[in-house]
Amino acid sequence: MLIIKKRTQGKKKADIKAKELYKCYLSNIKPIESLAGGNTTGSYKISQTEYSSILRDINKEITKTIVLENFELKLPYQLGYLMMKQKPLKYELDESGELITKSLSIDYKAVRDLWSVDEEAREARLKIYHTNENTNGNRMTFIWDKRGSKCFGIRPYYFTACRDVKRMVAKYLKSEDLNLCFFERHDIKDKNLLIYNNKNKV
Repeated sequence: MLIIKKRTQGKKKADIKAKELYKCYLSNIKPIESLAGGNTTGSYKISQTEYSSILRDINKEITKTIVLENFELKLPYQLGYLMMKQKPLKYELDESGELITKSLSIDYKAVRDLWSVDEEAREARLKIYHTNENTNGNRMTFIWDKRGSKCFGIRPYYFTACRDVKRMVAKYLKSEDLNLCFFERHDIKDKNLLIYNNKNKV
């Protein structure tokens, strides 16, 4: 019998969620003058359910534009850019000739299918990894480009897409009707990042 563990909540949790954003929204609603006289928040005051629905729709369209049109989203307050980048998968062997799988993603569906028909593979805990053939061996990831940002204290922060966004991107990348391609990603060490920022100070 093949036992599949339930998906966990994940290790990375947001410090600020929709609930906190909604509270901030309510605190910033400015009263407007009513036609009947007096001040009121009027139609600007919406429920948290409506607010969250609006956020989902906006984020969905932004994600769609970034993926389908290779759009670079310029964040306000000089927080940098949000974009998609591609990086070729690297296959490396260790000293004993074994494949280094640390940077590879497991194809859980293929593993379940294999284990359900091959008892030896299940007992050996044999894994199958994504080769990203549909993207010519490239891994597509969201990148928060903070280079050149003049915002103080931004470096310790990072961006990670939520599960729904990742599924949406995967659906587009697997579509046979689309031929998506993004700029290549080049890893930059922290010391180079500091040099870049120092050169762009004003």
